[in-house]
Amino acid sequence: MIYMNYAGMAPLRFGAYLNGLLAPELFGNVRLPQWFAQAERLRDKVAHWLGCHADQVAFVPSTSMALYSAAYSLNWQPGDGVLYNPHDFPANVLPWEKLARFGVNPVAVDNWQESWPSRTRMVSISSVNYATGIEQPWREVILQAQARSIWTCVDAIQSAGVLPSWHPDIDFWCAGTQKWLVSGTGLAILVLSPRVLKQLQPPFPNWLSLKETGKVDSGLLETARAWECGWISQAALARLESNLDYFSKVGWESITEKVKQRRNYLHERLLDMGWHVVSCPKRWSGIVSIDPGPGRAELLVKNAQSRKIIVTQRGDYVRLSPHVFNPMGQLKTVTQWLAESYTAL
Repeated sequence: MIYMNYAGMAPLRFGAYLNGLLAPELFGNVRLPQWFAQAERLRDKVAHWLGCHADQVAFVPSTSMALYSAAYSLNWQPGDGVLYNPHDFPANVLPWEKLARFGVNPVAVDNWQESWPSRTRMVSISSVNYATGIEQPWREVILQAQARSIWTCVDAIQSAGVLPSWHPDIDFWCAGTQKWLVSGTGLAILVLSPRVLKQLQPPFPNWLSLKETGKVDSGLLETARAWECGWISQAALARLESNLDYFSKVGWESITEKVKQRRNYLHERLLDMGWHVVSCPKRWSGIVSIDPGPGRAELLVKNAQSRKIIVTQRGDYVRLSPHVFNPMGQLKTVTQWLAESYTAL
């Protein structure tokens, strides 16, 4: 099987899979100290990778949970506005549209260069468009929002592990680990800015958020740990730690360069064949998407599956997303299939 869908659910690295096999629940409470120690160790490694402080790093079950934490953290007033891209993946659309119940005005933005409403309090943007693979102008949006003291949220799931996508002016940085970080489901990273930790309260506090567990009057922690929504599976933590160690050893810049090499190879071969490539070589990501024509995307994906090539459909597009784990020989096989498919279609 040739797997070309790392922008979807990535196959686990075998080493990460082995590290996550042991279920700590087998021992009841005996391994709780090790669980807490592992979470803190991983928090340090995430901070070192991104360039933030460990106190800013929280672990939550999913990207959706991280985004809802951002959406429900503000003391919204009727008439306040939040800007979002309506063409984002639904995980980064629904939390903002749901704020309408509080009298908030969710404003769908297609062009971020247009003027923003005066009562805008939050902007949310994905680092990469999940369908086209085009990197979004998140840096420009963050800088504009920061200049106006507007809260910012970035869904970085399609770039985390491939492209630099964290910036100290981002208030809420959200990224699941099941795609380019190849760590499986059940874990996402939420990085909070210092002003979030100083000015906002976690919307879903629980007993693990307390300074002294079991003592409500001890107050909430003043770090990102207070924003965690409960237990995170130790298996998920172990898988991510294994992969961060692996990527760090390979070198993050090397990972970026190798992913870029693979996407550029696909992009150029597809253009040579005559495919309509909708991705962009300048604002690139690990995703290369093609538009095979009306009604043809599903047929092309099914044809790929019959050849044991795994790609995915996103609307009218077919999306290919190779990782460093795909040898170049696999990409040559994929391009040969696409050349044959272009002639057949």
